[in-house]
Amino acid sequence: MAGSETIIIFYKKFAIGSINLSASGELSFEYDSRWLGTRGNFPLSLTLPLQPGLFAHKIITPWLANLLPEEEQLVSLSRALGLATSDALAILREIGGDTAGAISIGEPSIRKDWSYASLQDHYGRTTESEALARHFEDLGKRPFLAGEDGVRLSLAGGQKKTALAALDDEGKPRLGLPQPRDLLAIPKNGAPSTIIIKPDNPRLPGIVENEAYCLTLAGLIGLPVAECTILEADGRTALAVARYDRTLRSDGTLRRLHQEDFAQASGIYPGQKYEQGTVPGLDMAGLLLTGDHLPPTDALALHDQVIFNILIANTDAHAKNYSILIGNETSMAPLYDASSVLHWDHVNQYHAQKIAGKRRKPADVAPRHWDEIARSAGLNASALRRRASEIIDGMVANRVEATKRISSLPGATPEMVEHVANLVEGNALRVGGRLKYNYSL
Repeated sequence: MAGSETIIIFYKKFAIGSINLSASGELSFEYDSRWLGTRGNFPLSLTLPLQPGLFAHKIITPWLANLLPEEEQLVSLSRALGLATSDALAILREIGGDTAGAISIGEPSIRKDWSYASLQDHYGRTTESEALARHFEDLGKRPFLAGEDGVRLSLAGGQKKTALAALDDEGKPRLGLPQPRDLLAIPKNGAPSTIIIKPDNPRLPGIVENEAYCLTLAGLIGLPVAECTILEADGRTALAVARYDRTLRSDGTLRRLHQEDFAQASGIYPGQKYEQGTVPGLDMAGLLLTGDHLPPTDALALHDQVIFNILIANTDAHAKNYSILIGNETSMAPLYDASSVLHWDHVNQYHAQKIAGKRRKPADVAPRHWDEIARSAGLNASALRRRASEIIDGMVANRVEATKRISSLPGATPEMVEHVANLVEGNALRVGGRLKYNYSL
C-alpha cells in the first residue's frame, strides 16, 4: 500500500475505529468517538484500551500481524493476492471479513447480506467427504480461498486450516460441531464461520487422533476446551473444532465474540510467539502474569492450561495458543491446539517457554521447577504442585474413556489413539512421580 489511507475496523455494522496509514508508511489507530460512547462496547485489545487519541505504529502493527497466517500459509496467501507478505494491512483488507474474534476490516458485516455456499455445490461433488477433500486441494493453492468472490476469511497460525460453517436441514448455520446430516459450507459476504477444520499432515502422522485425544482428555478432566471431532475426507481425515468465539442470539442467529491471543495481548509479533529466538518472546512468567487481566477463576483456568500442556508434552504451547475473550469483562478462552510431540522425534521436544530459566523437555520437570514457575509469577508454589498432581490423577482416571471416544470416531485409527494415550500418560506419570516423592534431578 502506498500513500496515506484510512481503513475502518467494524463490529457488525458499527465502526469501532480507523487504521491510518501515513505517507511514510507508519500505521496508527484511533477509536471512533461514537464507539467510545456506545453501551456494551469493548476494546480491540488489552494493548488498545478504550480511550480517545492515537495509538502508535508500535502498538497497532503487531496486533494486526497476529491476525494473519504464518510461514508457508502466508507466502501462499500473499502470492494468491499479489501482495507483499509484509503488508499486513493490505492483506487483511482483502481477507479480513471473518477473523479470529468479532471484527471485520475494511467492510462491515451486514446480516442480511450473509450467505453460505455448500462445499458439495461449490465443487460439484455428491458426497461431503469428496467435497472436503477437494476443498483441501484448493487450499493448498490459495489459502482461505483467497480471491474467491465474496470470500473474506482469515485464521492465524502456521498450520493449514480452513474456516467453514455447518448448515442444518433448513440451511441455517449451526453452533457447535457438525451433525451427520449437516452440510459444510463456505461463508460469504461477511457471514461468520462456525467451525475450524485442520486436515491431516503427512509430516505429523497421527496429528488428527493426537489432538482429538488431548482435547477430549482435557474436557473429561474438567478443563474448558473447544469441542472437537474427526471428519473423513475421501481417504483423508481432519480435525473439526467448534468455534468458541461464536454464540447464538435469542432469535437463533449467530453472533461473534471478540477475542485475542496472548501475543496480541502482550504487544508482540507472531515471530516472538516462542520465548527462544534472536528477538525473545513471552516467557513463562509473562504468560502466567497475563492472567492478572482475568477474573480469579479464569486465571486459574490459565494455570490449568499451562500445567496440562506440560503434562501432555505440548511443546508448541506458544503465546498464540492461549487466548482471551474480550467483552464487558475479559475471560479465559477454552483450551485449543493441544497435542503431544512425543510421537514425533523430528519435532522440537523442548517446551515453548523456558522452564525455571532453562530449555527443558516436559518430562524432565521436577518439583523445584514448579516452584520456580510459581515464584516467577507470584503464585503459591504448593498450590501449583498440588493442582498438577490433581490433573495427573484426572488424566489417568479418564484415559480409558478418552481413548474409547476417539477410537470410535469415523476415520480414527484405534492403534494410533492408544499409542498417543500411552505416551501422554507416561509423560504425566513421570512428572507426577517426582511430585509424589518430592525429589528433583
